[in-house]
Amino acid sequence: MTAQTENRVVLRYQDEREGFRGWAVFDGTARPLAAGGFRVQPGLSEQVLLDLAAAMSLKQRLLGLAVDGAKAGIDYDPDAPGKHEAMRRFLRFLRPHLLERLSLGSDMGTGWTEIEALARAEGIPSVKIAVARAQGLDEAEFSARIGLLDTDTGGLTLGQRRAGHAVATAALAAVGTTGTQGRPPRAAVQGLGTLGRAAALSLAEAGFAVVAVADEHACLMSTSGGLGVERLLAAPARTPVASLATAGSVLGPPDALFETRVDVVVLAACGDALSSAQAECLPARAVAVGANLGLSAPAEAALHRRGVTVVPDFVGGCGGSASMDALFGPPERPTASAVLEQLGVRMQDLVHRVLELARREGIPERVAATALCHAEQADQGSPRPYGRWALARDTAGAADTAGAAHPAAVPW
Repeated sequence: MTAQTENRVVLRYQDEREGFRGWAVFDGTARPLAAGGFRVQPGLSEQVLLDLAAAMSLKQRLLGLAVDGAKAGIDYDPDAPGKHEAMRRFLRFLRPHLLERLSLGSDMGTGWTEIEALARAEGIPSVKIAVARAQGLDEAEFSARIGLLDTDTGGLTLGQRRAGHAVATAALAAVGTTGTQGRPPRAAVQGLGTLGRAAALSLAEAGFAVVAVADEHACLMSTSGGLGVERLLAAPARTPVASLATAGSVLGPPDALFETRVDVVVLAACGDALSSAQAECLPARAVAVGANLGLSAPAEAALHRRGVTVVPDFVGGCGGSASMDALFGPPERPTASAVLEQLGVRMQDLVHRVLELARREGIPERVAATALCHAEQADQGSPRPYGRWALARDTAGAADTAGAAHPAAVPW
C-alpha cells in the first residue's frame, strides 16, 4: 500500500508469513535520489520513520546535496532467528524503488555487509544501485566505488568507520585538541555499536583519552589515563560492555557515563539518550550527537542554558550522507583514505560554521544549523546528487588569493 502527499510518500508493507509491518518513507519527491538507513527495531512505527526521514532531509540540505531524505524499516526483533529472511522479504518488496530512486544504508539493528548480501540474494546489485543511475555511473565504476566501503581503514572498514569518524570529527571541532591541566581532552561514548566503536577509534587516533563507554546494561570507566580503545575494538561487535572490564577500569550502571567528568560526550546509541535532569548537571564542555533523534528538545535546551556546546544529531549524524558525497562526487575515483580525509575536512568545516553562527547570534546550535540548511538548499533540478561541495571548495580555493581560512585537515 502506498500513501502520498505533495511532499511525502509512504510505502506500507505487511509480511504475509509472520505478520510484522514495515515502511519506507520518502521525505520529498523532487530530487533524483532519496537516501536513508534501513533499521530493524521492535516497536518501530510509521511515525518514527517519518521523523527520521525528515531528519535525513535536514542532513542532505545542510550538506547542499540534491538528495531527498528517506528511511525504511521493519517492526522486528533484530535478535530473532528469522531476521535475515524477514529483511530479505522486505527488500524484495522495495526492489523496484531500490532500482529506481531509493538508496539505503545500515541503521539500528542492521549492518552494511548484511543488507548488501541480502539484496544481492534478491538480484539487486546493491542497496545503493540507484546512486549509479542518478550519478550517471556505469556498473563497473559504481561497483569499484561502492567496493571501497569494504576497505580496511585502521581496523574497521570504511563502511563501518565513516559515520563514527564524522561524529568524532564533530566532537573534535566542538572542543579542540586541548584538555585541561595539561592533559589530553577526555571523551565518553554512549553506545558501542558500529557508530560508537568507530567514534571511539577516531577519537583515540586524534589524541583523545576515551575514559568511559556505555551500552544499555553497564558503563565501563577508566581509573587511569583512558580505556584501551584497540582492546575494546578487538572484541566482537555487540560484546557487552560489562565483559570488557580489566585492571584499570571499573563498572557502573549505564547512566554513570553522564556523571563522568569529560570534555565531550558522544551520543551514539538511541533516541532521547540524555534526560533533562541529567543535562542539568552533565559535567562536560560539549555533547556531540551521532544517534538519530539522540537528544530531546528539553535536554538540548537545558544544555544550552548551561553553556554546554551541542552538535545536533542532524549535524553530527550526517557522516553517512557526507561520505557518499566524498565517495561518488569526485570525477576521479578516490581512495578509501581520501574519502575518510575529505569526510573529516567536510565535517570540521560544517561544525565550525554552525558553532560560529550560534555564538555570533547568541542562538542554540540547532537553530544555527537549521538556518544553514536553508542557506545550503541544493538545486532541485541538479542533474547529479553528489559533487557540488568538492567543486565549490576547489573553485573557492583557486580564487582565494587572500588565503582565507579553509579548515586544516583533521589530524588522522
